Amino acid sequence: MKRPLVLLRPQPGNDASAERARALGMDVIQIPLFEIVPTPATALPDGPFDALLVTSINGARHGDAVLRQFPHLPVFTVGDASAQAVRDAGGQIVITGQGDAASTIPLIREAGHGRVLHLCGEHVRPFDAMGIDVVRHVVYCSEARDMRPFAKLLATLPPSVMAVHSPRAGRRLNALMPPSCRNHLLLAISEAAAKDSGAGWRRVHVSPAPDDTALLRLATSLCMGAS
Repeated sequence: MKRPLVLLRPQPGNDASAERARALGMDVIQIPLFEIVPTPATALPDGPFDALLVTSINGARHGDAVLRQFPHLPVFTVGDASAQAVRDAGGQIVITGQGDAASTIPLIREAGHGRVLHLCGEHVRPFDAMGIDVVRHVVYCSEARDMRPFAKLLATLPPSVMAVHSPRAGRRLNALMPPSCRNHLLLAISEAAAKDSGAGWRRVHVSPAPDDTALLRLATSLCMGAS
């Protein structure tokens, strides 16, 4: 049984995931729950800083002006995609973690950095800063999209793989889909995203790593018939 992949990831990342998924042979239904938009420019927190932290592609894209202000500071990123986005935005010294802040903070600590500027979104997943002074600077937010045009589609989807890229998306999906309409496989990017998506799904799967590449690799198997 071939199942469609329902991508709920915010735009513009939704289009990028859809392109990769289709290249892997999946049928894709795009229902982005949010839209990533820049926040109004604000003054930087007081420095000095001895490193920067970027935990998403969006942080690099919308924090490009800030990155250019600190060309000589190392930029720690959570994965290859965010690292490339930092380079594209002008970052020169990039150190890459293993997919999330939990694997990146130890690298910052081992390098001896004590005060770090975090280019981030309005909603940040909690992480242990391990004693480092991590100062947030919000450069983007995700605005909820009007889902009324998608209400009928969500209620009448054939058995699908529902891809959830964040706990916030999980909470919104949980609110939008009645329990009677959950005969789908839920594929979450993390345990937290799976938990916040609620109960009643046919089966719940969690990506082996908290990134889009790992999630889509598992989605390929699930869409092609694995349970």
